[in-house]
Amino acid sequence: MQPPTSTSRSATAGGFIGLAIWSSTIAVARVVTESLGPLTGAGLAMLSGGLLLMGFVWTRGFSPADMLKLPRKYLFVCGGLFVAYELCVFAAIGLSPNRSVTLAAGLVNYAWPALTVALSVPILHRRARWTLGPGLVLALTGVVAAIMGTGQIKWDQLLQAGPAITVPLALAGAGALIWAVYSNLVKSLGDPRAGAVPLFLIVAGILALLIGQARGEQQVWTARSVGELAFLAVFQSAAAYSLWERGMRRGNHLLLSLVSYFLPIASMAVAAIYLQVLPGLWLWVGCALVTVGAFVCRWSLSEKTDLAPKRS
Repeated sequence: MQPPTSTSRSATAGGFIGLAIWSSTIAVARVVTESLGPLTGAGLAMLSGGLLLMGFVWTRGFSPADMLKLPRKYLFVCGGLFVAYELCVFAAIGLSPNRSVTLAAGLVNYAWPALTVALSVPILHRRARWTLGPGLVLALTGVVAAIMGTGQIKWDQLLQAGPAITVPLALAGAGALIWAVYSNLVKSLGDPRAGAVPLFLIVAGILALLIGQARGEQQVWTARSVGELAFLAVFQSAAAYSLWERGMRRGNHLLLSLVSYFLPIASMAVAAIYLQVLPGLWLWVGCALVTVGAFVCRWSLSEKTDLAPKRS
């Protein structure tokens, strides 16, 4: 085994930075949507971030025209899934009736690493050990624990819960499933040398803005909302994607893959501090179960493959 080069070490470090940025997405996105609207704020962040990322990759010799030459199935199928995921997750964050439900919705979304591994069996024809089933059950049990952890839904009230709570949680769950499908299909439909994430972000941003305006969302601009919007655009959308992609291509992808499964715990901790919400015991239990479940699912694959999370 060759020792890591300086390029490999810097790429790995960049991947860690990307993960750290993504761990703050739920917290910052929630505050932005409170000021600028559930979808309008997200749309501005995605559109700005997509344009920045497009400019960055363009300077490195990959133009929008080159993106449009990528396989059509990748552009339409994977692109559609990417856009749907972004809309689901940001809507789940912004439409949550309070910050406690936002934490639960964020954790529900983190069921996608385990779902990615599970769906790789039928989609990519991976072979898995018998422990895949228990691992998936652990992760989904963590999702249920997170829902209970909102303190607003009891077991006997789950089906009768109002749409104000069930809609954000359902959107987060749909986002987890969508991203799991995307993460598998992008391996078979995409070009391993390049992708069209900047283009996908721009389309998602435009759609979110159109939906937000159709809903009549109002904006309250403050210095803080501008700063947080800039953070989402520059760091969460543009920088984190670039750092993570470089880390997975040129860094220690195994180490990054393992560390990335701790995103639920890191995200929960950052959100609790930033949003000034004290997570209940069941939220932490759910967080632990989702993380352990993802590890068990990943270990259960009998074939050597890379199924690391692609984002927060």
